[in-house]
Amino acid sequence: MVIKNISRLLDVPTADHEDARRRKLLNIILFGVSILALLIMIVTALADMTNLLVGDTLTIYVGVAVFLLVAVFIFFVNRNISGLLGSLLFLVFFTVILPFSDTPSEVADGQSLFVFTIPIIMASVLLRPYASFLFALLSSVLVSLVAISIPIVPNFPAIAGYFMVALISWLSSRSLEDALRELTQVNRDLDQRVAIRTKELSAALSRERIEAGKNQAILEGIADGVLVFDMQDHAMVANPAAEQLLGQSAVQMLHKNVRWILAEGKIAPLEQEAVLKLLSTSDPVSANVRIQWGHKTLAVNAAPVRTVSGEIIGKVAVFRDFTREAEVDRMKSDFVAMVSHELRTPLSSILGYSEMLREGVYGMISDGQGGAAERIMANTRRLLTIVNDLLDQAQIEAGKLIFHNQDFHPSDLIEHMKSVMESIIQLKGLNLSVSVAEDIPDVLVGDIQRITQVLVNLVNNAVKFTEQGEISIRLFRFDAKRWAIEVTDSGLGIPLEAQAYIFEPFRQVNMLVTRQYGGIGLGLSIVKRLVLLMQGEIYLHSVVNKGSTFTVILPFEAVQGSPLQKEIV
Repeated sequence: MVIKNISRLLDVPTADHEDARRRKLLNIILFGVSILALLIMIVTALADMTNLLVGDTLTIYVGVAVFLLVAVFIFFVNRNISGLLGSLLFLVFFTVILPFSDTPSEVADGQSLFVFTIPIIMASVLLRPYASFLFALLSSVLVSLVAISIPIVPNFPAIAGYFMVALISWLSSRSLEDALRELTQVNRDLDQRVAIRTKELSAALSRERIEAGKNQAILEGIADGVLVFDMQDHAMVANPAAEQLLGQSAVQMLHKNVRWILAEGKIAPLEQEAVLKLLSTSDPVSANVRIQWGHKTLAVNAAPVRTVSGEIIGKVAVFRDFTREAEVDRMKSDFVAMVSHELRTPLSSILGYSEMLREGVYGMISDGQGGAAERIMANTRRLLTIVNDLLDQAQIEAGKLIFHNQDFHPSDLIEHMKSVMESIIQLKGLNLSVSVAEDIPDVLVGDIQRITQVLVNLVNNAVKFTEQGEISIRLFRFDAKRWAIEVTDSGLGIPLEAQAYIFEPFRQVNMLVTRQYGGIGLGLSIVKRLVLLMQGEIYLHSVVNKGSTFTVILPFEAVQGSPLQKEIV
């Protein structure tokens, strides 16, 4: 009940689905940051009472209180006035307070430079894709002003990095918005088609006495569920599709009141009222209602049944399975949550290392600071890797991925992989074995960059879930027309039930547990998409606690240009 109340509070009722999505996302961020601020205040108070904290704690209390007041104000603006204004106020406030989060030298030319990328990335999601450039400019101005006030020369490479992050955020957000726009258009077209079909059905039912046989055939042939009610809201007709969608037989539903049918579906009271209101109107179909019916999401349309003279003799409701589209919306929400987690992790690391530098763990600003800077860079690369995966996924979904084929040696593929993964494998203490079969040709044809990406993603996946043992890579001729890459590890393995969805975007095995391994669940999805686009195949064999083997089979004759005109399944 508490979770439902919180979710209802975070939702912003508006007719524009895109605006509602952005405003809910801002509310989620405000709620999460406010909880974090309260925890900071509680921890500070406990440390203050036990004399574990030395220094002025009043500043912390005042800062947290001011932040909470601002968050409440922005929440009010976002919910009651304008989502665009609320997001803009939050991002500007967040960006402006960042220079006060550390010493001027650290803000102008230290590890605190990295935190300015947060509002740049959030701007492309909360506002518009191009807003990332505006906040890159604002961050650059603030950092430059702090540098000039010290005075030191502004860190121009870091400022250039802000605009690079803005460019990547813009590309990623624009691709996602294009996909959402296309999905919205598809849903709109489907709703219009259902509305037209409902009108046609209403007219057909008006001639029921004359064309009873024809109407029955139409009802049974319609893929959408159809229920016809009399003026007292009792079901008179239920087609087979309605039985399947609603999980109730026609015998159960016939002569039952619509309230009884909805109650049997165990849908929420508010959704029941929305359906009843839709059925009570005598106007032509102009909108639909979406309800949760068990594990399914259904879109409901309704229209009055009229006689030839125009007299209303009943109502017809059409139920369409909207589960897949709802699942896409849920996946987008999961995506936002996962990206937020991946942003917090590097920031926590930066905070930890900066605290160690401040406490003098590394001594006098020398090797220790260099090591901390190296770790900051590593976390930055991790964030960029996530963004790159998102860009690849967006390119694949948008049909804009082009293959650049060329001749290459199998040894080149291995060397490219080692240049990326060998140090990571050695750091984890794993053994790496590579073998190239003698019967494989000396020269292969294909996009070596994309094939290397496939191999690196598979090896990286193996490294993540292998704590000790070996990772082996084998290149061999599969048959007369195809060659294969085989990556085997001695890691955790993948349960049989998870193997059915392991290649789906944003999916991981037991996501709550595997968050410790990082990533957002795009690596294997991109691998499968690339392999299919190269007219290849991929197979998985895995046993829990014994390891996994991924086998990629590719043709000797590389696919030309962009193969994205065909459907990927």
